[in-house]
Amino acid sequence: MAKIRPISFGERPGPEPYNASEVIALADSRFLFCDNNVSDALLEFRLDAKGALDGPIRRRTIEGLAPGAIDDIEGLEVVARAGRQFIFATSSLCLRARKKRRRKKSKRGKVVAAREAMLRIAIGPRGRLRAEIIPDFRPWLVDRVKSLRRAATYLPDDGGLNVEALSWDPRTESLLVGLRSPLQEGRPVLLRVRPRKFDGPWTLDNLELLDPLPLVVPKAHGELGIRSMSLDQATGISLITLGNSTSASKAPFRLYSWDANPRGELRYYDRVRFHRRMKVEGVTRGTIGGRKAVIFVDDGGGYQFLWADDERLKTE
Repeated sequence: MAKIRPISFGERPGPEPYNASEVIALADSRFLFCDNNVSDALLEFRLDAKGALDGPIRRRTIEGLAPGAIDDIEGLEVVARAGRQFIFATSSLCLRARKKRRRKKSKRGKVVAAREAMLRIAIGPRGRLRAEIIPDFRPWLVDRVKSLRRAATYLPDDGGLNVEALSWDPRTESLLVGLRSPLQEGRPVLLRVRPRKFDGPWTLDNLELLDPLPLVVPKAHGELGIRSMSLDQATGISLITLGNSTSASKAPFRLYSWDANPRGELRYYDRVRFHRRMKVEGVTRGTIGGRKAVIFVDDGGGYQFLWADDERLKTE
């Protein structure tokens, strides 16, 4: 079967192109994605019944954020529970080569600053988005996960801390923070962060950390990091894309599913193949014209989809 290629979102106003990092289904044929070049809004695209773009990309401003409050949004998940609906979003939590107030040294000796924030975004009347922010989520996490302490001092391409996925586990009622790097003995890792009260205050005091969960990936697939993750709340099954853990790696993107088993065992969709130019940093289930589909977004500024009954989405 042909490899999956992206459909372009077209040109984005301004100096930066679209750079889609994660996607969620908002309603039938309507989807939101985060763009790591946009720190104060999510972007909405709509599709017609055949899956073609239906109008321009719409900007959905996130209220309640001071300028520069969050940078490099990479993970996104929507969770409905007890009559409330929130979008959770995390920055990459990685270091970057730029002088700022909080300075650290990378392995290569550059002066770098950390991306540190996590958001909880309430969906209000008429789709209004209003955020609460934990600005110092990164140091809280690093302090509690021993395996991150050394990685937190490195840049991503040196194997440093780098988050590219966020999801939800209804069984443990915890946020799943997906690491692109570091790996644990060659395995990608989910960090599990549980709000003590789902709709309680969005503060560090309302969070607790569960044990990390390494995922089981065939050794033949190479050393892969988590690039995107999305929960289907109706079934409790998550879709996960894994890809190269650093830019030096040539490992291809692959699609898996996880039923939340505590062993971290995945099912692999061996017939889903992505073109080498497609960097699948977002995946979600949704509907297009009322028909079930799996939707992907591309780091290069595009999207693609497979109908849910596509033969490639069947596993043994």
